[in-house]
Amino acid sequence: MIQQSVTVRNAKNDAEETAIGASAVLKYFAGAQPANTAAADSGAALAVGTLPADWMAASSGGVKAKAGNWALTGQAAAGTGANVGHYRLYASDGTTCHEQGTVTPAIPLVTSALTAAFGNILNFAATTGVVVGMNASGTGVPSGAKVLAVAGTAVTLSHTCEAGVAAGVTITFGGDMTVDNVNVANNQAVSVSSYTKTASNA
Repeated sequence: MIQQSVTVRNAKNDAEETAIGASAVLKYFAGAQPANTAAADSGAALAVGTLPADWMAASSGGVKAKAGNWALTGQAAAGTGANVGHYRLYASDGTTCHEQGTVTPAIPLVTSALTAAFGNILNFAATTGVVVGMNASGTGVPSGAKVLAVAGTAVTLSHTCEAGVAAGVTITFGGDMTVDNVNVANNQAVSVSSYTKTASNA
């Protein structure tokens, strides 16, 4: 299995921002995302914003986080309120799409039992709001872990937790982009609360 150094992983992350370019345009849409970035936009455009010229911090430890204030404005199609389903990230022209993904609020849950070393099943009192494909983060959860399955109060992760996860630990679940509120209205000011990219180790 190929493994890469943190230096290479950081370079991969930083190269993506360079390829997209300065002052990227971010748009929120209703419904499911298109089949790929080359496909036409789908769903009503609910919010649009131009990001800062340098919109991502330098990658560190294979993880790259947003930089500055990512502010969008609700569009007429949002009316008095509509739920965001996905985002698309464009070059500064606002039409060349380079990335897309899901948008959800952050869902913090507290583990109800110990997950032993090298286990990948976390247990909670309830798993309301957690769905397959969401990102997972927290003490003991490896970087890049996603939800593989949800069964009752148990969540199965894509990665094993080498050191295990203790009971009483807060694990945060979310989509590819995390916002405080997925409901957007016309002319509403919208702020992205969390966005990170993790370069794979292969």
